Parts: sequence; C-alpha cells; structure tokens
Amino acid sequence: MAKIYMIREGDYEQIEQPVFSTGDTYVVDAGNRIWIWLGSKTTVDEKFAGAFISDLLDKERRGHPDVETVDEGQEPIEFRRAVGGMRIVDKDLAKSILKKVEKKTLPTVMYRVSGEEFKTLEDVQFIQVPLSKDSLDSEDVFLIDTYKKVYIWQGKNCSVREKVVGGRLARKFDAERVGVQEEIFVEEGDEPAELKKLLGM
Repeated sequence: MAKIYMIREGDYEQIEQPVFSTGDTYVVDAGNRIWIWLGSKTTVDEKFAGAFISDLLDKERRGHPDVETVDEGQEPIEFRRAVGGMRIVDKDLAKSILKKVEKKTLPTVMYRVSGEEFKTLEDVQFIQVPLSKDSLDSEDVFLIDTYKKVYIWQGKNCSVREKVVGGRLARKFDAERVGVQEEIFVEEGDEPAELKKLLGM
C-alpha cells in the first residue's frame, strides 16, 4: 500500500486513511511512482509545497520514481488502487478526521458511489455530495454515513452490481471503525423516517 502524506502549513504528515479533501494537496508515494494530488480548492502555496516535497522524495531515490500530478476528479485507476480506494470530502470534515476528534461529533455525510467501470473496490471513489434529497439520483447508489449507521440508498434504476458494491463499501466503513455501526439498505421510495429527516424529504 502506498504512503499518503497531507500537506499542512508547508510541511507534510503521513495519514492512515485514504481521505482526500477538496481544499488540500497530498503526496502519494507508491515506491516506483509518486503522485501529487491537487484538490479543486487547494491553494497555490500548498501546490508548491506538494511539488517541493515530492521532489525531495524523488531525490532520495536518485530520481527513480515517476512523478505525476493528479487533479481532483481525474484520478487514474492505478492511483486509486495504490491508495486502496479513496474518499473525497470537503476541507473541514477532512481536517476533523485527520485530527482524530471525537467521532461522535462528526456530521452526517453523504457520498455518491463513482466508478462505472470499476473492477475492484479500489477502483471506486466515494465523492461527498450535499446532504439533501436534491443530490439523489435514481441511476446511482448513495451512502449516508451517520457514523453509527450507514444507509445504502439504492436508486430505482441503479444496477445490481452497484447495489452489491454499495453494501461492500458500507462494510468497509464498518471495518475501519471496528464494527461500531449498523448498515441499512434502503430502496428509493421506501426511506425510513430518520433518513427522510436527514435528507429533508
């Protein structure tokens, strides 16, 4: 598994989970390749620091790794597999996760499952979308993560494969938290009252 570093105040720190925030820059060191991942809202300073740090890592190996810049939303499959699957979240939430605050304080987050041609879980992206009924799409699967519960919302027109993958992704979340949460499958039009309240339905 690749090492993932988050750029913070001109320096870098290794992180354990592949959580990428839109307002930041990351360096992913896969040994024979180094990627600089740029969030859509990252600053010029962070971009510069990412390039500088990747150059240092490259020089440590006398220029053997290939260095490549990756923009948010343009991640190649090789990148996703190297990090073991990835979640793209907004800046504030990612900072909270990285600081390891009391997880009960984390807000409910909704992800759209992205990756129509995925072959493994590592090919799939979890892209954060606004927590609202307006974000739902009958063609897709969404994960609504309340920390203690993960709702797997299945659109009427989503594929069987997407439903299966949604469940596997929810179990992956559960494994990261040592089995503290409940997984609830929900079909479009059959949302429980608690979920309707969360989504403003």
